[in-house]
Amino acid sequence: MSHGSGHLGDPYDMDPRDILAQFSVEWVALRKSYDEVKIKLREVQQELTDLDKQLEENKITEAEHIELYRERWRTSTEIVQVKREVEARLYEIQRQIRAANKRLKEMEEERLRRERIEQEKSNAMIEWMSLKQGFDMVTDRRREINDEMDRLELERRQEAISDDDYRRDRVVQIGQLAELRTLETDIKRRLGELLEIIRG
Repeated sequence: MSHGSGHLGDPYDMDPRDILAQFSVEWVALRKSYDEVKIKLREVQQELTDLDKQLEENKITEAEHIELYRERWRTSTEIVQVKREVEARLYEIQRQIRAANKRLKEMEEERLRRERIEQEKSNAMIEWMSLKQGFDMVTDRRREINDEMDRLELERRQEAISDDDYRRDRVVQIGQLAELRTLETDIKRRLGELLEIIRG
């Protein structure tokens, strides 16, 4: 049995919104700590300066200065270390937040892209149904003209129509069929394009 079997998807694949919410709390707390550390560091540095001044004014001995200075310097070093750790974590959170914001932007772009595609499909379906009705009407009209041509041919055989009238009507019918064929071809091409969009 393989490791991690039974998991559906990546257990570490978090929604960027959750990441932002999670980090915002930590960010506020760390930012407050960072400001407090900076204040403490300034205070210790001021104390070191004061010790130097006290030594100059002979308010403390050299031995006292060394002992106190070493103590304050150790405190200063510890504060600097904490400050660096806080800065490193703040930087990491910033990096994570930027990545989450980037992912959110990508998700929004993808959502808009899907919506646009769905809208295009919907529009294509409406146009396809309308054109399909038009195509059916063209087919019906072609059938009517073919029936008229058959009737005209029958009238000619039965000599119920003059040759001039036959030729005139025949030319009109052939012209109508040619127009219908052009229209039918255009509709078929457009129906094919719309079908590609709908299936896409």
